[in-house]
Amino acid sequence: MSQLSQPQTLPLKPLHLPTEPSVWPLPWGYWALLGFIVLSIILTVILIRRKRKQERAKKAALNMLASDVAALSPSEANEILRQAALSYFPRKDVANLTGKLWLSFLDSQLASPRFIPNESSWHSALYTSANPPKDEEANLISDCKYWVQNALPPKRKYRNWNAAS
Repeated sequence: MSQLSQPQTLPLKPLHLPTEPSVWPLPWGYWALLGFIVLSIILTVILIRRKRKQERAKKAALNMLASDVAALSPSEANEILRQAALSYFPRKDVANLTGKLWLSFLDSQLASPRFIPNESSWHSALYTSANPPKDEEANLISDCKYWVQNALPPKRKYRNWNAAS
């Protein structure tokens, strides 16, 4: 009975714990997340640069229109408007527009017309030697500012303005 009461020990070797998993190399999920973050940052930088480049002509036109409002005439404001339009639209479509066609082009880029209703004022300010009243000149110049602010860069639905003609 003495043999049964003593526990028998097996000749086992001591336990060896494996080394803890290291942080490196990262699992594939972390690599995918890191790649997505880097790609997002690169894409964001590219889009911001493209947007700044696209709005450079718009900002220059607004600065020119706002620099010296008292000394600016409607013909000078119209010239700034034409330069801004040439920066965004094809030269062959915009460069040869004059008179009513030019004003209809400008109105086609806006939600509501602002130039055709003032066609006589524009005609007298641009094509005759008679000077319009100062408040009328200010309205024409403010229409130019409004056009630059709201029509540039062009919206897709307004790109082909003379296709229906």
